[in-house]
This record gives sequence, structure tokens and C-alpha cells, in this order.
Amino acid sequence: MAKKQKKKQPITARVQPTDAKFKHSRVETARLIRRFHVLNKELAKARSEPSAANLTYEKEILTEMESMGGLDWYQKASQLGQSKSRGGDSSKWLIQTLKTHCKEPLDSSKRPFKVLDIGAVAPDNYKQYSSWITAKPIDLNPQHPDIQKQDFLKMIPPSTDETKFDIVCLSLVINFVGDPKDRGQMLIHTRDFLTMPSVTDRLHYLFLVVPLPCIDNSRYMTHDYLLSMMKSIGYTKCIHHHFSNKLAYYLFELTDVPNTKHVNWKKKILPGKEGGGRNNFAVVIE
Repeated sequence: MAKKQKKKQPITARVQPTDAKFKHSRVETARLIRRFHVLNKELAKARSEPSAANLTYEKEILTEMESMGGLDWYQKASQLGQSKSRGGDSSKWLIQTLKTHCKEPLDSSKRPFKVLDIGAVAPDNYKQYSSWITAKPIDLNPQHPDIQKQDFLKMIPPSTDETKFDIVCLSLVINFVGDPKDRGQMLIHTRDFLTMPSVTDRLHYLFLVVPLPCIDNSRYMTHDYLLSMMKSIGYTKCIHHHFSNKLAYYLFELTDVPNTKHVNWKKKILPGKEGGGRNNFAVVIE
């Protein structure tokens, strides 16, 4: 007799009680962040295909998000994950990479480098490097008064070279954006906050961090695929990259600003990435 398959539980069936307390533990932090990512992607999908059924589904997803504590709890979990007891924040890798792989521009610079820290969960990530770095932290839902409330996709770029940045940081940001097209648009938008590559006394860097499974276990992404995509929008040089147990780190340099009107990166299953057991992380540019 065939074994009866267990019915898969709907995404919105696992609603937690509204009075559930936030636990400051590694397991709880990781669980909350993973769950929020799943819900956020489902929310973006429901909103991209308007219908009566999806409107109901959207309300169910939002209800579960709120029952978990909403975006505010997600940010607190991110803050906890960034604490020194958990190994610190990703800015440490950026600083070490700059010192190791970008020594010449660092030594020749006559002013501090300006950093736009998107999705910042703490305002002082670069405080100890204030002699050579000035950072502007922004986030959709700031957890500190020194972090500016700002939606990066709607942020107006600086109008002068003097007010533009040397480094734009997208650390664990695009993986939280639910719509793959918005992820692509976010990557393109970073170029507007850097000076043109022809400006020789400034840096033109993009610091990108995503969970490692987004690169090595996605149906729609690989390391080489990401490099080709970034090259097509002007980030032709990957200064350095590193894969830790959980994260993928990249430091790109903008060397050109091509017209992206005809750049086309669709969501497609890549060779060798067929089959189950993979995630659906994708970046779309079209």
C-alpha cells in the first residue's frame, strides 16, 4: 500500500501568537530572519499579480509578519546578529579588503572616503575608522536616531561630485527585497551615487553581501553569472570576493557607465541548477 503523503502546510498557516516574546538567541534570530525573507518574497509575488485571491493572500502574509513583530522585530534580529558576540558586522571584511587590496588609493587620498551604508542596523559600524571614512547610514525602518529613514530605490542621487560617495554598501539588502526586478534596479541605482569612473581622485566601489545560498544554491544564480551581470552594468572589476560559511562578500569597482536600456537578464534556470532542493533567489534586469 502506497504511503500517504503529508500535505504541505500553507505558508500562512504557521501564525505565531501576537504576544510571543523576542528571544535573544542565535536559533531564534536565524529563524526570524529566514521566515521574514520567505514571507517578504511571497508578499512581493502576491502584489505583482493583482487578483482577489492574492489580495486575501497578501493580508494573510501581512498578518503573520505582524504576529512575528513586523519589520521592527526583523531589524532587532539583524542587530543582534551583528553584535560582537556573534562575530561582528560585514563592515569588518570591507575594511580589511580595502587595506589589503586597495592600498594605493588609500595611501594617496587626501580626504576621508564617503560611504553610503544602505540597510544599516547600527549607526557606528565605521566609527573607529572615522579618520579616513565618513559614513551615511540609511534604512527603511531605522533602529537608531542616527540612521536616516530612507527607501534607497526612491532616494534622489547627489547632484555634484562633491556630495557623491566613494563606496556604496549593500550588505544583506538585496536578498530582503522581494521582487527580483527591484533587486536589479537597486544594483543599477547604486551607480548614480558614485562619481564617474573618469574622476581619478575618488573611489567607485560597490560592497555587496548576500547569504551564500543565494549564490551557490539558487536555481537562477551562480558566482560567474553574477560577475557577468555586474559587468554588463559597468561593475567590470571584482576587486575581491570571499565565501564564508554563510555569506558571500564582493567588492566591485565601477569602471564604465553603460546604457542599461538593452541589458537583459531574465529569471531562468541555469545549467546544472535543475532539480529540487534549491532556492529561488534571482536578480532580474530588463
